[in-house]
Amino acid sequence: MNYLDELKVKLIAKGFSDKYIKRCTQYAENLYNENFPVIFDVKHLSMLMGINYNTLFYYIINTETFYKEFKIPKKSGDYRIIEAPSLNLKKIQKWILDNILLHFPVNACATGFKKQTSIVDNAKVHVNKELVYTIDIKDFFPSISFKDVYFLFYNVGYSSQISYAFACLTTHCGKLPQGSPCSPTISNILCNKMDESMKVMANEISANYSRYADDMTISTNDIPLFLSKRKAFKQIVEFYGFNLNNKKERMQFKNQAQFVTGLLVNNGVQVKRAFKKEVEQQIYYCEKYGIYGHLRAKGMAEKSFFKEYIYGKVYFIKSVEPEVADQFLERLNRLHWSY
Repeated sequence: MNYLDELKVKLIAKGFSDKYIKRCTQYAENLYNENFPVIFDVKHLSMLMGINYNTLFYYIINTETFYKEFKIPKKSGDYRIIEAPSLNLKKIQKWILDNILLHFPVNACATGFKKQTSIVDNAKVHVNKELVYTIDIKDFFPSISFKDVYFLFYNVGYSSQISYAFACLTTHCGKLPQGSPCSPTISNILCNKMDESMKVMANEISANYSRYADDMTISTNDIPLFLSKRKAFKQIVEFYGFNLNNKKERMQFKNQAQFVTGLLVNNGVQVKRAFKKEVEQQIYYCEKYGIYGHLRAKGMAEKSFFKEYIYGKVYFIKSVEPEVADQFLERLNRLHWSY
């Protein structure tokens, strides 16, 4: 007996009317067939989450009080506002992510915030092209509203009550917060139609398209044809309710360095030369002066987790250029670490 048959039997046993049973089973069937968990109301949701109903209801109506804001400086001199949920709210959001959001399809052109994909996969799409064109969505997460999130859940079949509850639990001050575990996946889902439109436009001119979070890239070997459609790509983004950061618009031609999400793509995918050089210098000085001597000379004698820091950089290189990284790893492994 499947879930729907079992539900119908239980409703009949409780003596509900045929009309009510039909309404409940139709609601459940729509969600069940789309591989979403069936949730009838907030009380049912609290049972599935393993949270006291009154506690969950309090989180729904007082979500704004469970965030802490802090600022992270950007390279541009500006700063990014991070809205971090409390530990308990984050657990609730993680449940929504694992049990609801990960069941939504995400366009293959979106390479960010997905398992088994990285900036390397995003960059590979644009290797060895005559032109690499990049644009950036301004205030990406905050551009996604409470209403957008509400209809994300409502349009797949959830009731108004459940859709409202999910939207409350995953937004902050009426928008998608930077800091919630749900925000990256929600943004990908809500960009599905835009990504598809961008891909169709790119296919029409034999170009490639990909998006990594708010970074969008189009690459081509037919520069004149692309230029004739360049404005149309920007109009698609604006049609779907986003604004572009014109300061980050880049036209990168074959005779210059072409970067996609920080990786060089002129001839295969490579890490920036300056990044590799900086790592190599750090290793060289550690070899020459010893790890502590190097850190002391740089005024970083009190720096914690230097080992994790330098190994982390090398493993990043390894994800892009394994042979280069393996040489660095051999040298790091020969160093005398105190732990």
